[in-house]
Amino acid sequence: MTLNARDERVLAVPLNRHLGLTFDGREGGVAFAHFVVAPELVAFSVLHGGAMYAVFDVMGLLALSPLLADDQHAATHDLHSQMMRTTAPGATVHLAARVLRHGRTLAFLDVQAEVDGKVVATAHITKSIVANR
Repeated sequence: MTLNARDERVLAVPLNRHLGLTFDGREGGVAFAHFVVAPELVAFSVLHGGAMYAVFDVMGLLALSPLLADDQHAATHDLHSQMMRTTAPGATVHLAARVLRHGRTLAFLDVQAEVDGKVVATAHITKSIVANR
């Protein structure tokens, strides 16, 4: 697996490190990662939805990253998610994100989260492509 400089910067963000996100690479235009539901990500005995939203956002950027020029970045413009099942502490969540469409100013992505082969959550993300600061 090869990480580009942008991937390394994204994964080094303290929140992303705290979430325990491990990037597993890309294949066929799909970015893969996983994380284990650690105690600090749990509320009311299950994975906190906010942690999942944050992971979805990061996955969208990791999927889009190879398509962005060095002087570009992508900011989340819209994120719709569905939590379909609860996720227990200690579970390993596997994520797959794909770019559905990449234009000059917008990108559309889908992310899916699975535990033990069952879909637990999905997201549809729109990212605005902006100048890198």
